[in-house]
Amino acid sequence: MTMDAEQVEPVWRSAPPTVAAVLVSHDGAAWLPKVLSSLAGLSYAPTAWRAVDVSSTDGSADLLRRSFGSERITYAPSGTGFGEAVRLGLAELPRTDWIWLLHDDMNVTPGVLAALLDEATAADDVAVVGPKIREWPSLRRLLEVGIGITGTGSRETGLETGEPDAGQHDWAEDVLAVNTAGMLVRRDVWDELGGLDPVLPLFADDLDFGWRVNRAGYRVRIAPSAVVFHAEASQRYLREVSAGDPARYERRRAQMFTVLANSSTRRFLWQYVRFFFGSLLRFVGQLIARYPEGAADELLAMRAVYLRPGRLKKARLARQSTAKVPHGHIAHLFPHWWLPYQHNWDVLMEMVRAAVRPETVETVGRRSHGGEGGLDDIELIESPSLWQRHPWMTAVLLFTAVALVAGRGLGFGVSGGALLPTPETAGGWWSLVLTGARDAGLPSLALAPPYVLLLAFAGTPLWFAPQMLVWVLLVLAPVLAALTAHRLGRVLSGQRPARIAWALSYGLVVAVGGTIEQGRLGTTVGLVVAPVIVNAALQLISLPQWQKALWLGIWIAVGAAFAPALFPLTLVGLAAAVVALRGAGNVRTVAVRALWASGIAAILLGPWMWERALRPWRVWWDAGMPVSADSRLVADLLSGAGPAPWWIGVTVVLLGVAALVPAATRARVGWAWGVALLGAVAAVLSQAVRFTTLSGESGVAPTTALGAGLFLGGLLAAVLLAADEVEFLPRRLVVVVTAATLVFPLLAAGFWLVRGVDDPLQDRSSAIVPAYLAEREGSTLVVDGDLETGVRYKVVADDGDRLGEEAMVRDTEDAERVREAVDHLLSAPSEADVEALLATGVSAVYMPDADEELTARVDSAPSMLPAGSESPTSRVWTIEGDSADVTRGVALWRVGLGGVQVLLWVVAVVLTAPVRRRPEPQADVEPVDDAPVGEAVIR
Repeated sequence: MTMDAEQVEPVWRSAPPTVAAVLVSHDGAAWLPKVLSSLAGLSYAPTAWRAVDVSSTDGSADLLRRSFGSERITYAPSGTGFGEAVRLGLAELPRTDWIWLLHDDMNVTPGVLAALLDEATAADDVAVVGPKIREWPSLRRLLEVGIGITGTGSRETGLETGEPDAGQHDWAEDVLAVNTAGMLVRRDVWDELGGLDPVLPLFADDLDFGWRVNRAGYRVRIAPSAVVFHAEASQRYLREVSAGDPARYERRRAQMFTVLANSSTRRFLWQYVRFFFGSLLRFVGQLIARYPEGAADELLAMRAVYLRPGRLKKARLARQSTAKVPHGHIAHLFPHWWLPYQHNWDVLMEMVRAAVRPETVETVGRRSHGGEGGLDDIELIESPSLWQRHPWMTAVLLFTAVALVAGRGLGFGVSGGALLPTPETAGGWWSLVLTGARDAGLPSLALAPPYVLLLAFAGTPLWFAPQMLVWVLLVLAPVLAALTAHRLGRVLSGQRPARIAWALSYGLVVAVGGTIEQGRLGTTVGLVVAPVIVNAALQLISLPQWQKALWLGIWIAVGAAFAPALFPLTLVGLAAAVVALRGAGNVRTVAVRALWASGIAAILLGPWMWERALRPWRVWWDAGMPVSADSRLVADLLSGAGPAPWWIGVTVVLLGVAALVPAATRARVGWAWGVALLGAVAAVLSQAVRFTTLSGESGVAPTTALGAGLFLGGLLAAVLLAADEVEFLPRRLVVVVTAATLVFPLLAAGFWLVRGVDDPLQDRSSAIVPAYLAEREGSTLVVDGDLETGVRYKVVADDGDRLGEEAMVRDTEDAERVREAVDHLLSAPSEADVEALLATGVSAVYMPDADEELTARVDSAPSMLPAGSESPTSRVWTIEGDSADVTRGVALWRVGLGGVQVLLWVVAVVLTAPVRRRPEPQADVEPVDDAPVGEAVIR
């Protein structure tokens, strides 16, 4: 017999150590029968037993007496913590070499204690050994193979959620701590460290004790061959809460206390500040997530820790007195610092996946079928492809790849057309919201457009790269539009292929609509949000509750913040819906809730939108620069107002008309046609009107892209609604209809891919003035045009306005002084005109495309010093003298108004989020195993 085959007897079996087992029970009658039965079947039993019952009211004490005998039971008052209960039990036991801690909801395997002793006696410095813990009653899912704690106080097991036990963690190793359920502890080390800290009666006591054991120079080990099954009754609130039990916030308080009490001196101050501000952030996050109980628990836990500094100081002194090794020697036992952030990322990804809700089909995966011939007859049944299992997710991934190829010429620093450069950080947007415009030429305390607030919220995670957000909103806008359309499609139709085709087609409407390459961020986002508004309106009509009205109002405000024309269009659509439902019983409630939604949207948009209402044609001014559009009404309606050929959308119109034929779906198709006609009316109006900007620019022609996009989207929705009747058509006609529905997406995708989306949008910041002028003190007067067609001018600071500043009114008094000075400068210039420019902060004049006559007149003005220019067509003059400082302090009313606007949005979103409730304790807990259990007597 080889040495490998020999059975080596553990040394401890020749002289077995003494072990005292302490079982603590509190209302555990649902689990105790199986627990006691498993303890009675141990292959190696403890030397002495003691059961401690903590004021049970469910018959647990009777079960313990029948199994242990009344002489081995200790009774503890209500509210006794686990560590204190163990002390009471040990006081009634003889002194032993080891202590074995047991819970009333843990089932053990016969060889668990022997396996623990095998590992515990392997080295002299091993002081604590814990078992591998699986879930009870599933018996297969891993719960713990050692535990750790992060700098944020979260308990870490190093396991994936729901990870089954397949032996992948079956090796003994040093860990920071092990669970008290099944923990084997050396008695001398227990006494040396004072056992479990009574300040931690229920939670984190195991983490704290393991941390202290490691700092004392001993080792904590995991013995994977020792297996127990744990129901985690306290962790999962499976027990009824009784008087004296720890408060709900005790878990979080214990985690914070454990980290602060055991951290090294060097890290203590950092952790102290980190927990303070981190708890405040968690409090806000819990409120946003509609979890008021969790938010309250966070504040109560912070109060319990920070208002008891004496307790924390005492705990730190006690731990320092027993620590024998520096903290750096056990640093490898802690989880990686980035784990909490990875968990947050995972939660975010789950939220994204829940929002996308990919179309899936159920599958049994790859299976094998063996015939009578054995292995030779095995037939492999291939699992469905990724497309078959997740068709929508696959379509989104492919669509995203196409969008990236179409946007191949654009990087993150996009600008051009109607799109201004983004601020250097998201703080630039927050500054616009709370304090007004930066020193943008002439001072301004005007309100920022509401879309700036939304960009500030969304850009905060990308603080130092807000241009990435704008890039996503433009380059990936077709993908975002397809996602919102697909969400609506799930409400409109039960046909999966039709929903996917509809969503992709709507995304392509946005792709070829011309808004992306023209830098029209407002119209693009408006088309992305439009399906969400329709979806929210349908939910309000079907269930007219105030939460649905609030939800609809928020989305109307989001869409109108970027594309203000969506507001009146939505109002018209809601009014039409109310009129169409006039015979329904709940029409009055629907009308009232629709008015609520409109009022909520108006409040969220604030004074900026009210100003637009006073000058109605300005509702066509979307987010960005007011750039006039060339309109061709019929061609725009068929092509989405973009550069695509007009005939690209002919099949959409034909299919929309054909969708009216089936009588079964005609009523629903009529609603889709209503949206399409509303879009057509919007396109006609946008072609007919002209608006004047706040800065005085007149005759701006709005784009018809919003109306054209709604027109094509409505027709595509009509086709989707009629798709349920396709199955009743003759097979040949089905083939013809299917081919017709593919004409638009194929033509649009081909055009989109070939042309791209980079003209006039460009992959760089479009600075208005050269860099050397932007670095000078003072602002620059930019003059363009000629005397025959008209002169345009603008006062800018740095290199020009940033996204969000284009719609902010400058100081009217200074603006009038600049206007008069420019008029005189270009007609009969005098020293007074130059001084007037200096008084408004202007220190240079720049002509990007210099007209000879204008150049001659500026040259003749006094104190104008010609300077070098960056191109042959441009001219630059600097003004001799010191320009005035026109910056102004922050107005408190402006900060207050901006803060109120922020608060209104936060409150509205919080009120619409689904309320989470913490799990309530079960009044009647069913046993975890229905198998009959005999009377277990432990001797």
